[in-house]
Amino acid sequence: MCEAVTVIDPRRRVVAGPAGELVVWDYPGGPPDALLLHGIGGAGRTWDFVAAATAGRLRLLAPDARGHGDSVRPGSGYAPSDFVADVGAILDAERLDRVVLVGHSMGGGHALAFTLAHPERVSRLVVIDIGPTLEREGAERSSRLTRTRPELFADATAADRYMRETSPGYTDEVYAHRLRWLLHETPDGLAWRSDAAALGRILESAGGRGRYWERLPEIGVPVLVVRGARSIYLSGATAARMVAAIPDARLVELDAGHNVQLDRPTELAEAVVAFAHDLHPRPPGAQG
Repeated sequence: MCEAVTVIDPRRRVVAGPAGELVVWDYPGGPPDALLLHGIGGAGRTWDFVAAATAGRLRLLAPDARGHGDSVRPGSGYAPSDFVADVGAILDAERLDRVVLVGHSMGGGHALAFTLAHPERVSRLVVIDIGPTLEREGAERSSRLTRTRPELFADATAADRYMRETSPGYTDEVYAHRLRWLLHETPDGLAWRSDAAALGRILESAGGRGRYWERLPEIGVPVLVVRGARSIYLSGATAARMVAAIPDARLVELDAGHNVQLDRPTELAEAVVAFAHDLHPRPPGAQG
C-alpha cells in the first residue's frame, strides 16, 4: 500500500529549451535547490507527493520532459544527450550553478548522463530505481505498455480502469492524480499527455546506457541510489554493484514498487532531504 500525502500546488514556469518550450514546476523552499526528473510516460507533477512531504526543506524544480506533459514534442531528438541539453537549459534559465539532481527511472538515466557530462553542475545525485542498464523484465514491461496503451479513453471511468489494471496497488488519491496529470481532454476523449512516438524513440535509445557501467567510477559527487524492494526495474544485485562502483555512494531500499515517489513519498522525501543536507546518520536502510 502507498502512503496518503496532501498535495500542494507548485508555480508553473516556462523555460526556452533547445527544441522549444519546457514547462517546469517550481515548489518553493529553502536551499539547496533540487531538480527532479520524472520517468518515461510521466510528468513533472509526479513529484507532488514528495514535494508535500519535503515541506519546504528544499526548493524543488520538476520539469515536464520533452515529449511529455505540457513541454515541447519535437519530431526527433530523444537521445540522452538531448535530455542532458534540456537540463542545462533549465539550470541556465534559473541561474543555478549547481543543484542536487534527482531522477526516477528514465529521469535517473538522464540524471546520470548529465552528471557525467557536467560534473561541475551537480552537487549530489539521487538515482531512483534504475541502473545503467534495464533489468530484462522491467524493459519488457515498459515496451509492452508503450506499444499497447490505448490512444484515447472514452471517459475518466475507462481511463481509471486501465490505470488500475496496468498499475495496481495505489490509493484512490494517486489514481485521481495520475488521471489529472497524465491525460488531457480532447474533443474525442481523454488522450495521453506523453507522445507515443517519443516514448518509442526513448526506449530505443535506452540500450546505449550500458556504457555507463564503465564510467561509474568517474562520478565525483556523493550518490544516493534508491531502490523499490518490490520493483522489477532495479534488482538488489544491480543496485549493490552500482554502489560498489561509485566512489561515494550509498543505497536505500524502500518497501515500494518501481514508482517509489508514489508508493513511499514521505520516506523518499526524508531520504532525499537528509542526503541533500548531508545529515547524519544515514537514512534507515542505507548501505555502502
